[in-house]
Amino acid sequence: MAAYVTGRFRGSHGSGDWPCRGEVILDLPATVVSRHTREGIVEELAPDRCRLVLGSWSWPGLAAAIGMFDADIEVVGPAELRHAFAHLAHRYRRAGQCSGLQAGGEGPRGSAR
Repeated sequence: MAAYVTGRFRGSHGSGDWPCRGEVILDLPATVVSRHTREGIVEELAPDRCRLVLGSWSWPGLAAAIGMFDADIEVVGPAELRHAFAHLAHRYRRAGQCSGLQAGGEGPRGSAR
């Protein structure tokens, strides 16, 4: 029963595991990544490099969670995770483009957004 409930909270259909699991290599020490990963598997590859296996309820959610480490990322797999990173990169690129905001974070009529 506990696995079923956990799985439902994670978005899976009763398996207890995350529906989306991916593997990446991060240019960070394993000790740093381990401090911020509750359910991931972290393996030291070198003093400043580690492997991370992590799960999430969606591929974009997984890519965003990995992106919070603010390090260079090499996607080992699966392809869905690589596609999620590309999707978020496109979305973030659009968000970073000038959208009519003036300096200071004010909108076109001077109102803060």
